[in-house]
Order: sequence, then C-alpha cells, then structure tokens
Amino acid sequence: MAQNVIVYTQTTCGPCQEEKMWLTQHNIPFEDRDIRKNEAYFQEAINLGASMTPVTWIKKENGEEVVIHGFDKEQIKKALDLS
Repeated sequence: MAQNVIVYTQTTCGPCQEEKMWLTQHNIPFEDRDIRKNEAYFQEAINLGASMTPVTWIKKENGEEVVIHGFDKEQIKKALDLS
C-alpha cells in the first residue's frame, strides 16, 4: 500500500506529538512539516484549510487526496485503509 502522508505540526502542539507517535507505532511512514520553522509549510497548511494543527494530508495510491484536521485516529485509519 503506497501512499504519501504529510503531517503539518508545531512543537508546542500536544495532539501533533500524539499523532506522530501513533503513526510511528503503526509503522506508517510520514513527513513531518513544522509550520513554525518553515513559512512555506505554514502557507501549505493554511491552503489546506487549517485553523489548528495537526493537519494530515494523505494521497492514496489511486490518487485520491484526504485532508484531516486535528488528530482523528478513526479518520486516519479509514483514509489509510487500516482495520
């Protein structure tokens, strides 16, 4: 299952740290983009409709894109086709 997962985060965001830990525990590769360290990442998150972090962008194998606002395990599992 090849998919691309990007998580827009901040170091001071508790749910961001929880999500990164959860993804790591489930062996889901992801790119961590800290919006406070890179203005471009901040703008990307805003363009995805972010009003808070984390924002998770998932591009599935079939090309479908899913954006999840906040750390929502159930939505992430569904988007990644996990049971």
